[in-house]
Amino acid sequence: MIDLKDMLKAGIHFGHKSSRWSPKMRPFIWGEKNKIHLINVAKTAFLMERVGKYLNNLAADGKSVLWVGTKKPAQSIIKQASIETKMPFVINRWIGGTLTNFNQIKKAITRLLHLRDILKKPSALYKKKELSMIQKEVERLEKNIGGIIDLDFPPAAVIVVDAKKENSAVKEAISANIPVVAMVDTNTDPTGINFIIPANDDSPRSIEFVIHYLSSCIQDGKKLYNETKKEELTRSKTVQETSNNNTIEQKKIDTKIKAKTKTLPSTPTEKTAKNATKVSLKEEIDKEKKESKEEIEKVKKNASSSVTKKITPKKSEDNKKTNTTKKTVSKKNK
Repeated sequence: MIDLKDMLKAGIHFGHKSSRWSPKMRPFIWGEKNKIHLINVAKTAFLMERVGKYLNNLAADGKSVLWVGTKKPAQSIIKQASIETKMPFVINRWIGGTLTNFNQIKKAITRLLHLRDILKKPSALYKKKELSMIQKEVERLEKNIGGIIDLDFPPAAVIVVDAKKENSAVKEAISANIPVVAMVDTNTDPTGINFIIPANDDSPRSIEFVIHYLSSCIQDGKKLYNETKKEELTRSKTVQETSNNNTIEQKKIDTKIKAKTKTLPSTPTEKTAKNATKVSLKEEIDKEKKESKEEIEKVKKNASSSVTKKITPKKSEDNKKTNTTKKTVSKKNK
């Protein structure tokens, strides 16, 4: 539970002048004093707790959040919170297209990393003037893009200080369907913001109070995420160990079976059986070939004998005729 007295001490309840108010912030205004609106602290505490739970769940799932606060009182606070939570941030200037045209921002990030490498390893190819120019470009890029080098696009949420000043960031997040968590004062329009935190967004104490609470919620979620990761790693290690033990036991069993099979009388294995079947098939084929050859030879012999039988009687008849003719001719001559 958030202590309301601490919130009052931080000055979260102070809004803007009543002449500069936004009618859509009416549900969060408690009253007015000296022409200055006072914010209902009970509602802000309730909404802060709801936002804290949401951010805790995101961090527990291993998702990242983008911190945005380009106001001077918010810059150092946002940077510290991003370092504590190890998440990206924007504190100098919001570059148009950071969420809607991230491919171009990626090119600028690669340029920055390349120039960093050049400065780390200065070679003889670059002169002093060129190196000074590179140094200036690196400083400029560091201001604008240095905080979002490790951004996992798209971020799970965008935390904004002063939704009115960071209007372009809020619009880009809404168009990219990214949830927006924003500190909203009495002079801003809260339409499109998913999680509203009605609070004084000008005082460094109030900004520090809200941001510190949100960063602590994110840190708790990250702790849960790390614990679950460790548990998963231990589980995977145990599974690997058990599988290794099973393989070792299986190898032992296989060696025992092999030793037993060596002692047992030899039996035809699958290979010998296959070889035996191959041999038997070959023998059968050879037998069939021999039988076919024998049949062909028999047929040939029969055919030849029949032909000779038919030819021989004709020859004998012809011989008889010649003999008779010879006899008759001899008688006539006599």
